[in-house]
Amino acid sequence: MRRGLLAWDRNEVPASVLDARVEKCRIAMRDAGFDALLLYNNFPRPAAVSWLTHFVPYWSQGVLLVPKAGAPEYFVSLSNRVAGWVAETSHMGDIISTPRLGADLAKRLNGAKRIGVVELNRLPGGIARPLLDGMPGVALEDATAMFRSVRHPADETERALTRKAAALARRSLDAALALGGYTRSGALTAAIEGPARLAGAEEVMIELAPDLSDNAALRRIDGDLPLVDRYALRLSLAYKGHWVRIGYTHDTHADRVAKWLPENLNTGPGGSTADGIDLKSRIVEACVGSAPLTAVSELPEGAIGVVNLMLTIDGEAHLVSTPVLNDAGVIAPLV
Repeated sequence: MRRGLLAWDRNEVPASVLDARVEKCRIAMRDAGFDALLLYNNFPRPAAVSWLTHFVPYWSQGVLLVPKAGAPEYFVSLSNRVAGWVAETSHMGDIISTPRLGADLAKRLNGAKRIGVVELNRLPGGIARPLLDGMPGVALEDATAMFRSVRHPADETERALTRKAAALARRSLDAALALGGYTRSGALTAAIEGPARLAGAEEVMIELAPDLSDNAALRRIDGDLPLVDRYALRLSLAYKGHWVRIGYTHDTHADRVAKWLPENLNTGPGGSTADGIDLKSRIVEACVGSAPLTAVSELPEGAIGVVNLMLTIDGEAHLVSTPVLNDAGVIAPLV
């Protein structure tokens, strides 16, 4: 369950921006011949529904219906007492609270011939089967590529909020690291997470590699582990549904890598490097569907994403992650 503040600031995300996104999606639906579009969301998969409506679930699951005309409708497996809160934090039409998501969607979609589903292969069977049973002869069609085509480039609102999320993450990380002297993972995690949540982050996830000389894999830490002289951490933070990752390695090369990074974001493994830095792996992530960040082969034009790099310097592993923007085909730091 999310623990941060979930609220809708209409100055940050005007209703007109959300309406424009829905209309952009609806134009693509018409071009594809869809009578309706369905988008599933739950705790780890909030992004597609959030982009269209601003709604971020703190629990449970739901399906957003985008009809050919009219406001999107949200079918959610929460009681009616939560519907008011959903309405306060989002921009959508009817909110239908029901434990029978598939069956009630089938009733609502009576007469539809072609229904697109974003990430059809990930629609839970408990929703898909009753939906199909209630609509004999109607096939569900995958609309993932269609949605991805309208999801980018990022509009100015998305860019502004992602920059705000990145600034919040950097402030929290820099303030904690400035204190220095951490010998245990618990103290470091608390020093980052507490201020970030107080500043408005709705989600904060910290992964650590407590001893880089032993294991360079980042992982969520349960408990309190010792930190050695060379450790790495990655902070993933969400603000109003906009996720960023910032990764940092605590060693003597940190300042050197910070200067090297902006000019080498487009370099692939095995490409030219400088200053004794060897690039071993490069993973790019972006929001292209229901997950906040997904590994992609290339960042779509105009998209915001994250570049995650593994470097070796003098034979030692060094991990770094940074938010980026595909600006006219060039990956640049998100500033």
